[in-house]
Amino acid sequence: MIKQYVVNVGDFLNDKNVASVLINQMLIVVKKVEQLEKYMDRLRQHLNVIRPELMMVVETEYVDAVFRDTYYNYFSTKLKPYYRNCVRLSFFEPRFKTVEEYLQLQEEEIQQLYLGFMVLRPIGKCIGRNIISPRAKIAPYCNVKLTLAKFHATCLGVKLTVEGFPHASQDGEFMTCAETTTWNLMEYFGNKYALYRPLLPSELINNLHAYSSERMVPSSGLTVHQISMAIEQQGFSSLLYTNKDKRFQELFTCYVESGLPLAVAISSDAGGHAVVCIGREEADRTKMNRGRYFGSEGYVVWNYNVDSFVFNDDNRPSYMIDGFQQPTQYLPNSYIQAFIVPLHKKIYLPAEQAIDTAHFFIEKEFAFPTGSAVRTFLTSCRSYREYIRRNPDLSDALKIAYLKLEMPKFIWVTEVSTKVDFLQKKVNSLIILDATSPASSDNPYASLILKQNNNVVTIYNESTRSFNDVAMTLPARFESFNHNLL
Repeated sequence: MIKQYVVNVGDFLNDKNVASVLINQMLIVVKKVEQLEKYMDRLRQHLNVIRPELMMVVETEYVDAVFRDTYYNYFSTKLKPYYRNCVRLSFFEPRFKTVEEYLQLQEEEIQQLYLGFMVLRPIGKCIGRNIISPRAKIAPYCNVKLTLAKFHATCLGVKLTVEGFPHASQDGEFMTCAETTTWNLMEYFGNKYALYRPLLPSELINNLHAYSSERMVPSSGLTVHQISMAIEQQGFSSLLYTNKDKRFQELFTCYVESGLPLAVAISSDAGGHAVVCIGREEADRTKMNRGRYFGSEGYVVWNYNVDSFVFNDDNRPSYMIDGFQQPTQYLPNSYIQAFIVPLHKKIYLPAEQAIDTAHFFIEKEFAFPTGSAVRTFLTSCRSYREYIRRNPDLSDALKIAYLKLEMPKFIWVTEVSTKVDFLQKKVNSLIILDATSPASSDNPYASLILKQNNNVVTIYNESTRSFNDVAMTLPARFESFNHNLL
């Protein structure tokens, strides 16, 4: 029989009597009493970063598609019996205290209160699929800029949606950190874009059988090249960067700034590990004065000045913040060995070439004071057009002129700002490049769509097949693009 219970997060963490009630709800799932304490310790670790005033709706006998897939393909084949149902915790703003009060609310109000869910699996590593809104987290984990997708769920018969990034702990047998990282990426892309679909654990394992010389189950992990291959098989054009690249952190930051989740390979004294980088901490722009400079005027490169990133690590709760130099603090002497970028197949211009092309035009033609900032990122034409249309600093005539530009599905954008305007998140000039056009070392104009500096906009003239300078009345400063990370 399904049991339903409402408990306050803080009460569960601080009151043993309240916790014992929840434990009793889950006894049928955990089965063995000696596992209960470890089970609850793992749960407490994840709840400790949830706002204590939130309410949890507990539902037992939950059928989770991801765990059922693992169960029927692995755990059910073992002699030792495993339970197949899960427990689901749903998180809400504190507007009710009982199931009865919950059911009296209107569905629209329940949606406004909803902050995500967490599945508890009937195995030792119990934290299963969870999608939690950053708004449910305590500081500093709520003050982050993330790439998010919308996910559908239900709670006591009410259909709900939540924006977050998928997370789960590895089960240690069928799925290790590498498989979990790949699953996280496909769960995200499959829910955000119609072009892709979520991937069940058994599908991931079966897809890799042809590229392995050993058995895949029980898993001993994946190499970074196998992770890249698994991503490629799902319709992406993946790029692999290693820490031997002199611009490693700059490129890492550039792709994160582009709203792309990255599969990250970690090395440490304890061995290898894999996590997903899904965003960054809110950066202090007043400290953007170090890193690589270029040009005679000494431009500051944004992508060299971001240090704190957000990682989904299967050994920790979601949305953990770590520095680039030590991405997993609990592992001794950890560092990022490589990262994989899941690019759309029609993106042919990589970050390093887009950055170099933009810097060529800035150094040659722009004249900004010392300490001015440069930020380069990838985005979709659709998102950028939306940004243009909603930009409060652009006139209607200028919006129409920009919206008339023919652009590909994806573009690289470089924003240039004086130090004063950069601190206020304003832009003075910009360069737009065609992300579907490979770079040419002989012709930097090969991928150029537009460059705007002072009151001159340079655009391609189809009739003359050349770039023309067009005089326009442009704002001295306008709002920066901020649609990639929310």
